[in-house]
Amino acid sequence: MRRMLCNLIITGLLFSLSGCALFPSRLHGVERLLVVQALGLDAAQGEVQLSMASAADSARGEGPVRMSGEGSTIRAASNDIVSRATEEELFCAHTGVILLGEESAPQLLGAALRYVCRSREIRMDVPLYIVRGESAETALLETGGERIGAVEILEALTAAAPSRDGFAPPSVAEIAGRLESGGCALAAAVACTPASEQEEEGSPLTLSPAGCAVIQNGGVAAFIEQEDIPALDCLIGAQGVHDIVVTDAQGQRVTLQTAPGKTSLRPLRGESGSLTGVEIAVTLPASVAEIDGRGALSDAAYADALAALLERELLSGMSRVVQLEKTLRADFLGLEDRIALRSSAAARRADGPLTDYLGTLGIRLSVSVTISHSNDVRDG
Repeated sequence: MRRMLCNLIITGLLFSLSGCALFPSRLHGVERLLVVQALGLDAAQGEVQLSMASAADSARGEGPVRMSGEGSTIRAASNDIVSRATEEELFCAHTGVILLGEESAPQLLGAALRYVCRSREIRMDVPLYIVRGESAETALLETGGERIGAVEILEALTAAAPSRDGFAPPSVAEIAGRLESGGCALAAAVACTPASEQEEEGSPLTLSPAGCAVIQNGGVAAFIEQEDIPALDCLIGAQGVHDIVVTDAQGQRVTLQTAPGKTSLRPLRGESGSLTGVEIAVTLPASVAEIDGRGALSDAAYADALAALLERELLSGMSRVVQLEKTLRADFLGLEDRIALRSSAAARRADGPLTDYLGTLGIRLSVSVTISHSNDVRDG
């Protein structure tokens, strides 16, 4: 009798888990569940095209499962897939990434953010990627091969991303919040690129990092290139670990690895107290990770020359990012909030919205790098 009562209680608890639709339409065993780990959204001829992908199941010896469906809404497209998935139950609570085709952003970005924010299954901290120059369907269904797919590729990209802070792919919640408060946001971007010969046969395409997209007016206004992500890190104060290649005076390629340092912002005001500009100063340490030849870090002049080369690279990237912010009049760097933190209440009221004069605001940039050591004992 006690065992029967326990079984009834457990069954009741399963049905009461309203926040996780474990068995959305039919009560089947766990072995029938298909764990969906990536979603893709595109707009096609007035319809929503939804793509789904799972990771490979090595325990069962099965490759990734890829599916797609269409409908007038995201929900309708999801139901279209469910109606044709007769072999397995779809389980979306472990969705770890959402992809959105670049051209579809103006039509679907708002709908995608609202759908996830209202979903009982998909977490709001899931990152949203813009697929640059291609559809999300291509990114999910045509990358990878029979043993690995888009899910594994995206997981590898995340694992290889800069560690210890640094620019992380913004989540749905972060993007929605930035759009609501500032009218613009950043979203990480990926691109479909030809797979290398070393990758799995039958995999003509793979996914590669493609910088980040600036979201404005409901669509993609511009892209910050992948090579400028270290500069973006410095500007927003994240300062992750990055490898930057410079060429020394002897023509040797030197890979310098940055480490987290400090970014300071100071409002510049005139005699009347009005905002005339902003000063952003970056200081960070770096080390020599690799060199094509022999270094001489024991020579202070050589170390200073490497530091100057890295400073020049970062300043160049920071200038491009700042110029993009001013051209778009989109405060994706969050300057207004950071200026407000360092200003009095009266000054904040007098400043007004930063976007009104962002295009003409003077922004001074400075970078100071210290080469601390080399990872190669031959470099001295």
